[in-house]
Amino acid sequence: NGLLIKGGAVLEMAHHVKTVVFDKTGTLTTGRAVVGSRIEYASQLMNEDVSAQAGAVSGALKKLLQRLPPAVKQTDIALWFACCAELRSEHPLGHAIVNSGKEIWGYDILRPIAKRGTVNKSEEEDAVGQQLSISDSQVVPGRGVQCTVNGIGESEDKSCCIVRVGNRAWAHGFEGEEEGGDGLSLIKAKDDGNSNQADDDVRSLRTQGQIGVYVSVQSNNNTKEDGSSTEDFHVIGVIGILDPVKNEAKSTVAALKYMGIDVWMCTGDHELTAQAVALKVGIDQDNVCSNVKPEGKADLIRRLQKRRVVHSNRRRWRRNRNETMVDNRVAVVGDGINDAVALARSDVGIAIGAGTEVAVEAADIVLVRSQLHDVVVSLHLSRVVFGRIRLNFVWAMAYNLFALPFAAGLLYPFTDWTLPPAFAGLMMAFSSVSVVVSSLLLRMYVKPVINDDGRLDERGCASCATGLVESCYMCLFHNPLTFMFGRRSQNNDRYGYPLEDDLEISEQRSII
Repeated sequence: NGLLIKGGAVLEMAHHVKTVVFDKTGTLTTGRAVVGSRIEYASQLMNEDVSAQAGAVSGALKKLLQRLPPAVKQTDIALWFACCAELRSEHPLGHAIVNSGKEIWGYDILRPIAKRGTVNKSEEEDAVGQQLSISDSQVVPGRGVQCTVNGIGESEDKSCCIVRVGNRAWAHGFEGEEEGGDGLSLIKAKDDGNSNQADDDVRSLRTQGQIGVYVSVQSNNNTKEDGSSTEDFHVIGVIGILDPVKNEAKSTVAALKYMGIDVWMCTGDHELTAQAVALKVGIDQDNVCSNVKPEGKADLIRRLQKRRVVHSNRRRWRRNRNETMVDNRVAVVGDGINDAVALARSDVGIAIGAGTEVAVEAADIVLVRSQLHDVVVSLHLSRVVFGRIRLNFVWAMAYNLFALPFAAGLLYPFTDWTLPPAFAGLMMAFSSVSVVVSSLLLRMYVKPVINDDGRLDERGCASCATGLVESCYMCLFHNPLTFMFGRRSQNNDRYGYPLEDDLEISEQRSII
């Protein structure tokens, strides 16, 4: 069934899971990022008047933008600079930007040759003649990348510039840690006139589920005595990177809710992007945590584990009478290095098979086929296994309670007949054999069909008797009269009630 389960204790713990926390990138989404929308401001900057006011476009920057290789059109300037900065990056978003650039200019970004439309031979010669190079490349985790592009222009008068790709504060030249994580709450210093428009465009992209990336350029021709540039960083474009949601993500979330499991999403992406993805897959907005670092994910798991929930069996038939509160068991589904700490901290860690080696090592269950539906299958399998344990327990107890009086001679006073010892031993052996055969029937388990609305269509004899087993178990080991005649809520489903919201939900979202 495509599951790698590391031990029987994992199945036992999975049976008690009441909360599942998903990572976003690579788990709910495909992890194969592509460039979506691109918004360029270079043409606006080139048409602005040169001014000495702070933040205005300088003549050096306008001259720089006009001397780019001929194959780089005005509608692609920001993308070309972003490709230059991301050439040496190993981040998946950087790979998406570079791959988009290669579709336009070919394999060598530093010698761009237009692949779209008719190619002018003189443009090819100019591209080869410009000896462009990249230096001082650096990656700042959580902020962005930076590089210096050298050799722009003709051989007599070459220019260089610094390119930054990343969040708002990084693109505007802020070096220190900024409040808010992405710089949207910073004061509008160093405003180049496009900042407000870029911020609005990024918000719009994020509401569509895309990751908004700023691209800025600083002309490095005029320098101070200490070697720093006299120019400011100017945002020349915004790139939206789209990570498509997996086709089975929505039905998986719906199936987990149908099973009475509370579903959360915890991601390091921006809040608007996270909320957009949560809306697509059906996760409640109150159960979304964004801008979370790896340590924050582990902290969220710890807080969720401290919650007390109603025991499902008690709650099914006696919702308002002597409810038993138990510890919340949390499962985490992730695929990356950032999820390894949370996977290890959770009660049940579930890793995507195509994820990183660290995540697979830290997890308790590995989805070999990397299908989200297998998350539901793993939890369903644990419930089927424990349903079979209950069936064996009920059958063995009922069988022995029925057979023991006959073996003790219950019928002897009435019929002068006693059970032969050999036959009594055979009946005892049959009790053990029946339990073993019942357990071996689990090898015939067939995973359920998950419908789009989240309902499960169970198949195979290993799981068809789950409802009957649970009913018999509740009737025998709980109050039979309450079971038979007690009033049941119309919101019941076969797996128990969904978790109710409590006062701690607001605390869970605000831990970062």
